[in-house]
Amino acid sequence: MIKKRRLYYLILGIIFLFGKPITVFSNENASDLIKDFSYEVLFPENQQDKNIGYYDLLIQTGQKQVIQLKLNNTSTRQLKVEINVNSAKTNGNGVIEYGPNKLEKDVSLNYDLAEIMTGPEEVTLAPNSSETIDFTIMAPKVEFEGYITGGIQLKPIVRESDSQDGSNFIQNKFAFLIGVLLSEADTKKIKPVMKLNDVYLKLKDGVYSLFVNISNTKGVFVEKMSANIKIREKNSTKVLIDFNKKEMRMAPHSMIDLPVSFYDQKMTAGEYTADIKVTTEQGTNWTWVKNFNFTKIEAEQINKQATEKEDSSFNYWWLLLPVILLIVVILALINNKKNPKIKRS
Repeated sequence: MIKKRRLYYLILGIIFLFGKPITVFSNENASDLIKDFSYEVLFPENQQDKNIGYYDLLIQTGQKQVIQLKLNNTSTRQLKVEINVNSAKTNGNGVIEYGPNKLEKDVSLNYDLAEIMTGPEEVTLAPNSSETIDFTIMAPKVEFEGYITGGIQLKPIVRESDSQDGSNFIQNKFAFLIGVLLSEADTKKIKPVMKLNDVYLKLKDGVYSLFVNISNTKGVFVEKMSANIKIREKNSTKVLIDFNKKEMRMAPHSMIDLPVSFYDQKMTAGEYTADIKVTTEQGTNWTWVKNFNFTKIEAEQINKQATEKEDSSFNYWWLLLPVILLIVVILALINNKKNPKIKRS
């Protein structure tokens, strides 16, 4: 029994040695640091739905309005909160970003929420206190269609002590986001209008990918967007890359830089064609055909990363093969001990 247990632990040890390590983090301490912070959205009269947790305001052209947000600190120490107002944008995964980011604005964005809505950049809450903060909205003087949208980010600043030298350092472990929607009329009849901007190669996070840049040029959200992108050599019908992505969203007047992996596909210098189809929950769809080319240097870079990935996979399997064989042998030995042959006299 002891020998079997040793073999069992040996097999487990080998598997964990060569397998992918899994790291588990606990956020209990981090959540405890800001558990005493909360906020309350104070809805004005022109809030369209008071059963939601964000601002959805029906405003008038040229209107100036002050909206309020209540911050609560129930701890026994003061708490500093950083505040940012941001315009909504769409990241490459088809997720809407309401917080600070480095995403580019779309050219169709005429009114940036961060430019027409102002408020405090930082608030310090006394222990066991509440404070109501104001944000001023200056509506555009010209009528606009659809939504102006973005968000308010609240980031509690927690000072922690370094156990080694006793010094304090700042940690921002959590942030809260409150959405803001501004409209002048009903938006239900407005349909998204998508525009293909470009198809290009870019190095991102150390990997070359093909990017398809698409804009939502209307002031409405795009819901449940799907994209199918086929890459082929120009004047050829053979598909080299078939890319699909579903369940995406886009913010009003925003662009998406959709990354298309090469899937280890090697390329040659020359002209290529991208066949692009986008569909949405609203029942609309768009198709584009876009020609582009790879230079000799670009093709070499794409092929180099494909070769490196193949070599890495090859080496991994050669390392894993002896381990698999060892496990098979150990299991066979265990099985033989469980089922000894009966000698016949």
